[in-house]
Amino acid sequence: MDMLKNIILTAFTAVFAENIIFSGALGTSTLIIVSRNRKNLLGFGLSVTYITALMSVITYFLNKALRIDENSYIYTPLVYIIILGAVYILTLLCLWRFAPAVFRRMKKYIHISAFNCAVLGALFLISERCETLGEYFIHGLGIGLGFVLAVYLTAIVYDRLYSEKAPYSFRGYPLLLIYIGILGMAFWGLSGHTLKF
Repeated sequence: MDMLKNIILTAFTAVFAENIIFSGALGTSTLIIVSRNRKNLLGFGLSVTYITALMSVITYFLNKALRIDENSYIYTPLVYIIILGAVYILTLLCLWRFAPAVFRRMKKYIHISAFNCAVLGALFLISERCETLGEYFIHGLGIGLGFVLAVYLTAIVYDRLYSEKAPYSFRGYPLLLIYIGILGMAFWGLSGHTLKF
């Protein structure tokens, strides 16, 4: 029972409190691109969650091999990017070969899901905070779902941020950044942080 409780708490922490956009501002540009069109939300969400969960498991085994070398911090980002590229290509090839209908629908989401700073940043955050394979996977899955939550929260107000009712000087991008900042402060507060003066 305690193990299940720890798994659930870890999942909620990864999704909400450690939301990679609102706590670290990683992937904000991708968030803005995807939130413009709500039709892309489900495909993009599935793609990001798949990529972060799969890459977190691969990163677990990769980090075991990289920890042998004390200078691995120099080339670890390059190794992560190469593995991420391999996962991207293999995913596209498998979808193209075994599920052509899914490939046609998902091909426009896979590249933006795989190659954004939120995914690469997630790998570094997971490597720093997790120790077991289960923690790696749960955090990878949670970060992907948290990213989808952030995109959804932005997509539902996107039209209002660009409406004629908003002051002209704040309309659009400036108001969007203010909105993301306010959500970031809220999520930061939910994670138990307090301001010290």
